[in-house]
Amino acid sequence: MAYVYEDRARDEILRMIPCDGKVIGSIGCGRGATEAVLVQGGREVHGVDISEDAIASARQRLSSARVVAAAERGPFAAASLDGLILADVIEHVPRAWEALGAYAAMVRPGGWVVISVPNMRNIKVVGRFIFGGDWPEERTGIFDATHVQVMTRKRLIRWCRGAGLHIERWFDTYLSNRWKRSVLKGVDVLTLGLMHTWFLMEFGVLARRGSVESA
Repeated sequence: MAYVYEDRARDEILRMIPCDGKVIGSIGCGRGATEAVLVQGGREVHGVDISEDAIASARQRLSSARVVAAAERGPFAAASLDGLILADVIEHVPRAWEALGAYAAMVRPGGWVVISVPNMRNIKVVGRFIFGGDWPEERTGIFDATHVQVMTRKRLIRWCRGAGLHIERWFDTYLSNRWKRSVLKGVDVLTLGLMHTWFLMEFGVLARRGSVESA
C-alpha cells in the first residue's frame, strides 16, 4: 500500500526534541523527513516503519531505516537509545498502553521519549461526532481510519505513568490553518483557558524514563 502521509519535516515535533542524546530511535518514522533534520545536526537516528514505500526514502536520509511488522514491540535493544520519537504512532497500536512500556524500555534510564497524539476531544470531533452523529474513515488526520485508540490528555498521562515515564513538558498544537489557529488562540485567552484542551488538535509531551512523576 502506498504511503499516504506527508513528506515534510514537522516543526511541531522538532520543537519537542531536547538537546541531549546522540543515539535516537524513531518508531513510525515514515519517510524520515523530520528525523533527517536531526541527522543533519550530527545525531544518529535509526527509524522503523511498517511501510516499505516510506522506508525506501528513509534509508536515504537516516543513519539506518528498516521495515518492521505492525505487531513488533521491540525494534531496538533494551536501554540502547538516548531518545525515542513516537510521532503520531501509539493511536494506531492495539493495547498501546502495554506497547508504550515496551518502547520506553528501549531508552536508557534518564533518556527521553517524545510523544505526539491527536486530541480526540477537540471542537472538530465535537462537531462531527456529537452534533453530526458520525465518525468518518479518512486517509489522514484525526479521523484517520487506521486509528484504534481514542486519545485524550488524561489517557496519555496514565499511559506514561504506567510505562515509567515522567512527563517533563507539554506541547500544544492548534489547527494548522494560520487564520483558524489565531482565532482559537484568541478565544482561548478570552475564556481564561477554561476550554483550552477543546481547542487543541494534538497533545505533545517530552518525557523521561526512570524518574518518579510528581503528583
